Amino acid sequence: MTRFRFLLVVILVAGLAACSNSSSSGSTPETYRDPGPWAAGVTTLTLADRQVEVWYPVNPDDTAGLEPYSYFIRDALSDTLESLLPDDINPPFVSDAYREVPASSDGPFPLVLFAHGASSYRNQSAFLTPHLASWGFVVASVDYLERGLSSFLGEAPDPPMDDVALSRMVVTLLASENEQTGGLLEGVVSTDQIAITGHSAGGGTSVRFGGEPDVVTFIPLSAGVSPEGMTELPDKPSLWLTGKTDGIVDPQRTIDAFEQASAPTRLVLIDGMGHLGPSDICTIGEGGGGVIAIALEANLPIPPNLQRLGTDGCGEDDVIQEGWPVIRHFVTSQLRWAFGFDEEPLGMSQDVQELLPEATFDYDETL
Repeated sequence: MTRFRFLLVVILVAGLAACSNSSSSGSTPETYRDPGPWAAGVTTLTLADRQVEVWYPVNPDDTAGLEPYSYFIRDALSDTLESLLPDDINPPFVSDAYREVPASSDGPFPLVLFAHGASSYRNQSAFLTPHLASWGFVVASVDYLERGLSSFLGEAPDPPMDDVALSRMVVTLLASENEQTGGLLEGVVSTDQIAITGHSAGGGTSVRFGGEPDVVTFIPLSAGVSPEGMTELPDKPSLWLTGKTDGIVDPQRTIDAFEQASAPTRLVLIDGMGHLGPSDICTIGEGGGGVIAIALEANLPIPPNLQRLGTDGCGEDDVIQEGWPVIRHFVTSQLRWAFGFDEEPLGMSQDVQELLPEATFDYDETL
């Protein structure tokens, strides 16, 4: 082989190596705390009387020069409640997703459902959902209006929907979108196997829906079993994550759930984090505290129980954004292992603490 041909082969091999380390197959990270090889797109679908937010993987180059998507707190309110707020109150949450960007051609990607908590809304954990999309998942979050903010303030949907039935409707909707010729999500979503995660009351939804035959794992956040011990847990892999200072769902209930769950099951307890830690809510608004703090500032009549629910974990001394890298890592690791992307779960141990220094936590597992 001549020197020129040898150099040409070296250049071609180097080029192929560079391609193999592109967005779809990068080197193995130490943790999943940081965004993955894809960027995140976001779109909104309609399902009956409510909406579904969908995050999906996109080519990072396709987001160049674009502004990330922001959602606004007024969007979570009914027209009646929205009209009660002063016109100048509408704080945004800036996410890491880009609206209506073409999806990556590397799919299809497995579907993960996200279930929001009580007195909340579908976008409530946008610190997490685009992150999951960046690691190769399509994430769908529907408005569970029956427990949404408007319902807590007297404007419930009629007729109400069962949360498990509604979750199944979301899966059916995404399967349909996957087959929609020329649609944004055509060929993007795999619904052969799915996972579900949820916060607070949404954690309860993840438990109830987790028993469905196509679910590979369920991940309750800030949730647990009832004190009476009547909750039947699915015989599926699970990850339980909560804050040690949760004043709404006693952390012992989460520990009890972990101890009752079928193996393999994992537990993460984050020091100093309250109930709303696994959400954006505490960070919204000029002084934080979310929609409840905003409503109180506007002198709207908010029931005491809703005030407590909507502010737990939002104090100056609470761990909020510091806990997000921990949550992102463990949830992503559980999902990638459950779907078979990783033969063994990455960084599922107490040893990963040194790579996640922003917040301290305790880790346990039963395998």
